[in-house]
Amino acid sequence: MNQPSKPSSRKVIDRHLYVPHYLVVLANGMERGQSRIYLKHFGIGINEARIITVIAHSGPLTAAEISEILVMNKSITSRSMQVLEGMGLVSIGDSKRSRPIQLTDEGYALHDRIVAVSLAREKLMLDGFSPNEKTIVLGYLARMFNNMELANAIDPLEVEREVRPTA
Repeated sequence: MNQPSKPSSRKVIDRHLYVPHYLVVLANGMERGQSRIYLKHFGIGINEARIITVIAHSGPLTAAEISEILVMNKSITSRSMQVLEGMGLVSIGDSKRSRPIQLTDEGYALHDRIVAVSLAREKLMLDGFSPNEKTIVLGYLARMFNNMELANAIDPLEVEREVRPTA
């Protein structure tokens, strides 16, 4: 029977030194908290709130444009649009070629409430950070975002070839 190798002989990921761990845990924790707040107080989920804020910032957009901006699955965007339209928060154009989505007056009113909560949460999240440190963090995050496509295109077979010892 094979004995498992000792942990010290393997490479492991130390979550305390692994940037993706922190990014995922922060994102999940913030999203979970935000979702609870929005569902309880506004009657919408996080996806709907994200869509509202993007439309308010960019103006009328198609569902495909919203999906691309938010890096959100198109089916999730579509379901969220149905929820928002059913609540009277967005109106969806009826053109066969392009169906621009825009906020209604009720949508803008909810947007203003979402912004107040979001900015308050950000302020709490950045407690102890100077304005300059916030700028630095945003710069690092933007650089990571720009590298995301490269990281997502990695070929595991190439990595394995680099790690495997040659005879």
